[in-house]
Amino acid sequence: MGTPMPSQLLSQRLFASVSADFFRPLVRPSAPVYVDGADRLIAEAGEAGRVPQGEALAILREVLSQHPQVALQEDEGGGLQDIRARAGKLFNQMLQVRWIEEQAVSLNERWVVISPSLRPLMRMLRELAEDEVAELKSFADTLRGVCTSLEQRDVLNPFLVPATELRGTIHDLLQRMESAILQLHGVEKLVHGFEKRQRETESGAETLRLFYHEFHEGQHMVCYDVLRGGGLLPRLQRARSRVRDAAEDPLVIQHLADGIAEHRNLEPGETWDLAVTQLQRLERQLAGLRLRAEAIDARVASFNRLSVQRYRYQSELRGRRPDMIKRYCEAANAAHRGAKFNDLRIEPDFALAAPEVDFFYGLASLARPRRPRAPVELELGQSLSAEDEAADLERLRQRQKFALTPHRAARLVARLLREQGPGITTDGFRTEGTDELLDLMAAAAYTHGVDAATGQEQRWQVLSSSREHGLEPESIPRDAQAGWRVERFALSPSP
Repeated sequence: MGTPMPSQLLSQRLFASVSADFFRPLVRPSAPVYVDGADRLIAEAGEAGRVPQGEALAILREVLSQHPQVALQEDEGGGLQDIRARAGKLFNQMLQVRWIEEQAVSLNERWVVISPSLRPLMRMLRELAEDEVAELKSFADTLRGVCTSLEQRDVLNPFLVPATELRGTIHDLLQRMESAILQLHGVEKLVHGFEKRQRETESGAETLRLFYHEFHEGQHMVCYDVLRGGGLLPRLQRARSRVRDAAEDPLVIQHLADGIAEHRNLEPGETWDLAVTQLQRLERQLAGLRLRAEAIDARVASFNRLSVQRYRYQSELRGRRPDMIKRYCEAANAAHRGAKFNDLRIEPDFALAAPEVDFFYGLASLARPRRPRAPVELELGQSLSAEDEAADLERLRQRQKFALTPHRAARLVARLLREQGPGITTDGFRTEGTDELLDLMAAAAYTHGVDAATGQEQRWQVLSSSREHGLEPESIPRDAQAGWRVERFALSPSP
């Protein structure tokens, strides 16, 4: 079933609320002044939503002084020298486009009221400019909460759950899923930002540092590991199946429609389509998380290929000698700037390592036509077939699966310390399968990591039996783990 068509188009509903001039300041050359001015006014207005007119003009004067490079047009006070007059012109422009409104309490008391439509606009601009990763830390908690809610036995049972409670549950799930999807888009935005930075690196060392340290140790990879390795995708798939079954059950739809009708004071027959739309929307959001995870897979693979191409270009195609010659020529130009050839020193600044030296003059001294080198293709995905893309993604998944990361080490240590207490040794537990054996190897390789399940940092110490039997390696005790034998060691919390 498709989504029912809205009664009005988005543009019709938008321009019924705001005028077309409402967005005009954002496309003018002076847009930074409007954006920063509105941001400051909203901050000063606070929850009251208003600020004295004198303070508003003072704020605009301060914003103008912070943007001396912005060229104002005539209607914005561009031809005026007095900053007070320019602030007044800017104030009038914001009044005209209805970003702010005037409120006259008396002849001597005037206030500036923030337009209700300005706050959503500024919130959207802040989200576009957001590059912090702090909000991503609640990504796993949000998804786990959605799965826990839908895994409850009678959460969507129309016979046991009141209609108003069912409506509230669906509304809450939709809000949390919307937040999780925005956070997942934030992960993709961070990866895209790393791609942009990688294209601007100046040296091979900077390229490798960005690839190995900053990218693969970032918070976005924690979210990626939680989604892929934390077992959330199967739980989300089961939750989606449960919502799909509810969307096909007329009793659930009717019960939800009754709850919506009671909440909005509508007739029950008018809310059937709305109930169907909400259930279908929740199902699409649950299904879209897997698609978005695959899109992030593709972006991570693209970043890996870009890093390899960039490093090869910097190390093999550029090299050190062209840079050395360039620096030498720059030094010679700086030493002889403004001089004539007749005034140059006869003796060179270094001893020539050649038995004979010829200087070309006349036509022979002219530069020969250069044969341009074919451009290096740095774009991603254009020369790769669909099979190559799939193979790259599969290699990336396998590498992530078998990589010894601090996250998987912290997961095992947290579980062992929680189940068996501190000081646990390898003879006191058994690992099953390759994944747990890799977790054990990672625990022996690292001393701290973040547990993806709880988001808490774990620190531990590894005490090996080889310290006591270093001169007698044959006497070191060994324990069976997942079909292998490992030297005995102990794990204890780090102080």
